[in-house]
Amino acid sequence: MTRAEAVFARRIREERQRAGITQAALAERLGGVLDRTIDPSAVARAEKHQRTVRLDEAVAIADVLEMPLSALLRDRERVDEEIAEQRQALGEAQWRVDEARAALQQAQDSVESIKRRIEQLEASRGD
Repeated sequence: MTRAEAVFARRIREERQRAGITQAALAERLGGVLDRTIDPSAVARAEKHQRTVRLDEAVAIADVLEMPLSALLRDRERVDEEIAEQRQALGEAQWRVDEARAALQQAQDSVESIKRRIEQLEASRGD
C-alpha cells in the first residue's frame, strides 16, 4: 500500500470518528450514495489498510463525511506541522514589517526635520 493510501485509510477513520459516525452507519450511507450494499466490514478493512478503496467509493466517502476528497488525502499531522511553520514565518515577517514601518517613520521624521531646518536657515539669511 502506498503512503497516500495509508494516509487516506487513517483519515477515513479520523474523520468518521470526528463526525460521530460508526463504521456500520458509514457503510449504510455509502451504500445509499453508491446504490449498492456496502458491508460494514469493508469500511473496517479500509480503515485498517487491508482493503483498497475504489475511486467511486473514495468520492462517496468524502461526500458522506461532507468534506473535499483532497482533505482525506492530506496527512493531518503534516498539515498541522506546516500550519505551525507558517504561523512562525508569519510572526517573523510581521516583526520585519513592524521594524520597517518604524524605520520608515524615523526616516520621514528626519526628512521633515531637515526640511524645517532648511526653511529656518533660508529665513535667517534675510533674502
